[in-house]
Amino acid sequence: MKSGRTSSPLVQLVVFAGVGAAFNVVYALLYLLLRVWWDAQLANAVALVLSTIAGTWGHRRVTFGVRGTARTVRHQVLGLALLAFSLAVTSGSLWLLDQASAGDPSRRAEVAVLVAANLGCGLVRFVLFRLAMVPADVRRREVAPA
Repeated sequence: MKSGRTSSPLVQLVVFAGVGAAFNVVYALLYLLLRVWWDAQLANAVALVLSTIAGTWGHRRVTFGVRGTARTVRHQVLGLALLAFSLAVTSGSLWLLDQASAGDPSRRAEVAVLVAANLGCGLVRFVLFRLAMVPADVRRREVAPA
């Protein structure tokens, strides 16, 4: 795998946050659109799948500078595995909100809970994507004493 970007982890985290924010907007818009026809859980799941596939591509290219098709499938599989984690966290968050609001939360409350849950999941995603997409020798050089 060839990585075109060798930025520091802090710079990558900032870029990751920017790319992630863009795909969280896509996710939220998809969720709100799908929520018109479907219940919260189904709208959440479909919006997560679609935004995860697009987001993994975006992080490969923009955040970590990965060019070409090498390990694309491995990275997408990792992204989808992290989707399962995110789906468990966001679904659990929606369930807790539903319980706390006697079964009638507002759409605004649902979106706020989902954004907070996705921020936490995003930190986990960054660490695991970085491990998968930044070559080990580059990571070792970053922590090696000068």
